[in-house]
Amino acid sequence: MSYTISSSDIFVGRRKFRENMTAHIKKARQKKSKIIVTDRGQPDAVCIPIEEYEALMEYLEDVHDRNMLLSVARSRREIESGEFMDVGELEEFLQLGE
Repeated sequence: MSYTISSSDIFVGRRKFRENMTAHIKKARQKKSKIIVTDRGQPDAVCIPIEEYEALMEYLEDVHDRNMLLSVARSRREIESGEFMDVGELEEFLQLGE
């Protein structure tokens, strides 16, 4: 599995992470960055702020929501076939201009 490195990512070995765990967690939280814990130079685990984790979990739940995926697929088909209203048509349909 590949990983895209961000300029805000911080790489630290397991031992150094364990020795300074509190400081690394604080740094991840304050800088909104990811702490990539490595094992022999290879990424092994990630420490991220809880807000980022919660947002990621919410996103994953949405992606796995079958009804949402079906709705997106249907909407894409409608757009591709030209079955949609532009903003003006929508305003007229909703009678917003009156």
